[in-house]
Amino acid sequence: MTVRKTINRIPADERERVGDRLRELADEEQSMRATAETLEAEFPKVRVTVSTVKNIATREGISFSAPTAPVAKLTGQAKKDERQEFLVEVMDKAADFIRERTPLIEVPAYLRATKVEDMGFDTPQHGLALFSDLHYYSRIDRRASNGLAEYNIDIARYRLARWRDGVLRFTQMDQLVIDLKHLDIFALGDDLEGHGEMFGSQSLQMSESIIFQVMGFVEDMTQIILSLLERYETIRIIKVPGNHGRTTARAKSSYTPDNFETMAWELIAERVRGQVGGEWSSSLNGVRSLQGGKVDFFIHYGAIAFVDVLGWLCAARHGHGIKGLQSTYTGALNNKFRLNAIIGEVINWYFKAHLHEAQSSESEIRGEVIQNGCFVGPSLLSIEMSQAAASLPSQDFMLFHPGRGKTHHYRIHLDEVDKVRQLEVIGRDELSKVVIR
Repeated sequence: MTVRKTINRIPADERERVGDRLRELADEEQSMRATAETLEAEFPKVRVTVSTVKNIATREGISFSAPTAPVAKLTGQAKKDERQEFLVEVMDKAADFIRERTPLIEVPAYLRATKVEDMGFDTPQHGLALFSDLHYYSRIDRRASNGLAEYNIDIARYRLARWRDGVLRFTQMDQLVIDLKHLDIFALGDDLEGHGEMFGSQSLQMSESIIFQVMGFVEDMTQIILSLLERYETIRIIKVPGNHGRTTARAKSSYTPDNFETMAWELIAERVRGQVGGEWSSSLNGVRSLQGGKVDFFIHYGAIAFVDVLGWLCAARHGHGIKGLQSTYTGALNNKFRLNAIIGEVINWYFKAHLHEAQSSESEIRGEVIQNGCFVGPSLLSIEMSQAAASLPSQDFMLFHPGRGKTHHYRIHLDEVDKVRQLEVIGRDELSKVVIR
């Protein structure tokens, strides 16, 4: 059975012949219905209805002197035939549309592959781990928050080890298929709780003085970094100072290079150098670097670091004084846009910390702001302020590709809900019935 095509779907020369014949039939004073029937008989590959004839006649200025069946008399079987003709025409057009539609491109062979060697994962990528807001030796007494916040050195050390394990676990998973041998760590600040005079009650919310904080952090972080070499051949660490490492009581009196964290990381680097080698140097811009071993350190005395990660420009800062992504004129997005103008190019990834809440926003073409989480979780400050907030402690980990930028983005959660939130409701919980003698 020959499938007829509508007048718009046939070749131009055949369409022209149909039009010429239609004029001849109009001159012979045939009606539109008779003309349609004659054309269908003479052109067996073309679907011609009264509507087709009428449309051509209107477009070409052809008049029919012989009337088509009067509307008033077009009842009964004639109406059914007209509806049937219209339905056939619509179905014919739909069929032609489906047949002539260009299919989507096929699924590439490498995506159908079942063997890793055929999947095309042959481009080396780099891991990138954010590390911030550890607040080592901070102490948040759960009695001061009715169980909504708790933090101490034991919790901090547990979460630090869990961060290490999270980075290694995601790395282990990705290394099954990806060439992943290098790790960048962006240390964004607030590793320590501070000297005890940053705010009125800080001395009550810490368990050791600043010197012992530095000593404990250096010991544990050295071990953490060396353990990451179990899955990575090389590591690069970018360090910027946080506000909790400052040496002055008031933030407005602080001088960015005077920072206890900077001292701590130089001690860590020296410890690591003894295990994996490297040589110290300093740049004119105040970057203290250790290079040449398995672990390279770039310790910044200034507030902002600019880093090339496989061809992508990244900026790193702690972010004290910069609000979150929701703030229009004083937030991280506005700060990034202004930095773009200052340095004369688009920063592809802008990493910050400080606010203890993981957030991200991609508001430019190849430009994204990522705000890291924290180790602390809820604090007295976060739950007692007017816009109370609390989230699971977390740190971000991602992979970078030389051609595609960030390809994977993981969030390492550092504790469980029931460990972070221990609410006591009088009259409901068994906890309220416990008597401590």
